[in-house]
Amino acid sequence: MGNNTVPRMSVKVVFASVGALAALIMWPSASPAESDARWSARLGYAQASFDTDSTISVAGQPVPGATVAIDDRTVLLGDVGFAFNDRWTARLAVGSPIGLPVEAGGSLKALSPPLTGTLGEIQVAPIVVSALYAPRPFGRFKPYAGAGVTYAWVREAQSGDVSSLRATSEWGVVVQAGCDATLGQRWSAFVDARKLYVDTTASGVIAALGGVPVTADVNLDPLILNVGVGYRF
Repeated sequence: MGNNTVPRMSVKVVFASVGALAALIMWPSASPAESDARWSARLGYAQASFDTDSTISVAGQPVPGATVAIDDRTVLLGDVGFAFNDRWTARLAVGSPIGLPVEAGGSLKALSPPLTGTLGEIQVAPIVVSALYAPRPFGRFKPYAGAGVTYAWVREAQSGDVSSLRATSEWGVVVQAGCDATLGQRWSAFVDARKLYVDTTASGVIAALGGVPVTADVNLDPLILNVGVGYRF
C-alpha cells in the first residue's frame, strides 16, 4: 500500500553527514568560556522521504488496491531555538515550500490510459514545533531527542488527471533526534532526523472517466534528514 522506494538521495545525505562529523573531530576545540546565549538559529539541507498510505474512493466507492506515490524531495529547512537551560530547548522549524507530484499507484496504474498517471501536484510548507532534551554533552558533541507537533500547510494544488484538485492542511505529530557539534563559542554544525506523522484529504473530479468525483485520504508520514550549521545569539 505504501511507497517503499529506496530513497535515492539518502546515501548522499549519509555520506555528507559522516564527512561533516569526521571534519568536526579535527576542528579546533571551542574556548572554555561558553556563550550564555540562549537563542539559536540553524539552516540546513534536508531530504524528505515519504512513506505514503492511502484510501481512495471514486464516485463514493472505495477502489481496492488503489494507492498514490510521492517521490523523495529536498528542501531548505531552517529553525529557531530557545534554550531554557542546559538540557531543554524548544525549536520552531519552517521549510521552504515543496512541490509534490502525486502519481497513481497500485490498481490505478491500470487506468493509464486514459489517465496519464500523474494525478496532480500539491505544494506543502512544513512547520514543526518541538521540545528537545539533551541528556549530557560528549566533548564537543551534544546529542538530543524530543517530540512535538507539525502543521502541513498546503499552499497550492495543481490539477493533473484529477481536475479541480483540492487538498487540506492538517496537524500531526513529530518525533526527533539529532546531534549538535560545537565549532566555536557561537557556531555549531548538526545532523538531525525528524519523523512526521501527518495526512491530508484530497478531492476533485476525473475528467477522463466522465467527470466522476474522487477523494483520497493520504498519510504522508515523511522522514526528514537534515544537515547544516547553527549560530547562538
